[in-house]
Amino acid sequence: MNILILNWRDMQHPEAGGAEVHLFEIFSRLVAAGGHNVTLLTTRFKGCEQRTVYRGIEVLRYGNNFIFDRQAPSFVKKLLKDRRFDCIVDDVNKLPFYSNKRFPGIPCCAFFHHLFGRTVFQLTNFPMALYVYLTEKRYGRNYGKAPCCAVSRSTADELLKQGVDAAGLTVIENGIDVDRYCPDESVKREDDLLFCVGRVKRYKRVDNILSAMGILRESGRALRLVVAGTGDDLPRLKRRAAELGLAGAVDFAGFVDEDRKIEYLRRAALFVNASEKEGWGITNIEASACALPVVANDAPGLRDSVVDNETGLLYKSNDIASLAESLKRLLDHRELRERFGARGRRWAENFSWDVSAGKVEEWLRKIARVR
Repeated sequence: MNILILNWRDMQHPEAGGAEVHLFEIFSRLVAAGGHNVTLLTTRFKGCEQRTVYRGIEVLRYGNNFIFDRQAPSFVKKLLKDRRFDCIVDDVNKLPFYSNKRFPGIPCCAFFHHLFGRTVFQLTNFPMALYVYLTEKRYGRNYGKAPCCAVSRSTADELLKQGVDAAGLTVIENGIDVDRYCPDESVKREDDLLFCVGRVKRYKRVDNILSAMGILRESGRALRLVVAGTGDDLPRLKRRAAELGLAGAVDFAGFVDEDRKIEYLRRAALFVNASEKEGWGITNIEASACALPVVANDAPGLRDSVVDNETGLLYKSNDIASLAESLKRLLDHRELRERFGARGRRWAENFSWDVSAGKVEEWLRKIARVR
């Protein structure tokens, strides 16, 4: 197949994130193992080359980072003068492209990592947040019966609420490198260490973790927390930690590479994810792969990536007391943590990138045959 993908960023973009990791992990495998040709049309960034090949994927950087959704159709039309594509994939990770509306003669599909919903108002200014919020409300009307793929059942359910056609909706979960993310028996678990990782945004609710630590500290249990990641909520969180008397117990580690992240996943007693909303919660699967039990908010995406009372605990939605209680339960019972860790490893083995890539390839072959 000749596949064209539209995405706001590529893996070398300074603001690349989980959606870009997913894109290159999946489609580089389709190039290497499936023999497919994959072209990514994306935006420019300072110092970038207009054309490059990254992990076998041809990357064309033509667009502006602010108006790429409006520019993309004209760029695609120019490509179509010299090339033939079997399908076009809208990788929806900001604003949609609606390729199905603009290129009805080519099989088009859309990949959804998450819907922002009301959390978008915590991420940007009000006019832009409102625009994104209302755009998501029109997904069903504009994508119509076009094939759509979601990375979790929660994201699929949200798409159905927006009117996306159930018959054309597929769920293919993200994968991880299950060989790299694995337990290491030579590394000793630290019974008082909590770990969380991700963009440090307000909707991630790291402040709820701090408040839960404060509750447990009052009952005589001193804990440490490592927060890995960067983001605009860091100043507020540092102030909150100081207010709770936890400044010395919280390490805001900033950006950490994969090796350092895995080290923390092997050392910590618990992985904590308090986010209000995720598309899938891939960090939960990474923790489980390292046999680390997860305590997570009972929220969209997170409830898909944690098996409650099997690989970890889901606490009542945004309830700090419930979070503190869940932490205490697992910290008080080492055997329970070890049992959850072992089950978590087996659970995580279901989500390799090879498995995900195979499912995406099968999905795209069916779509391309529509031509």
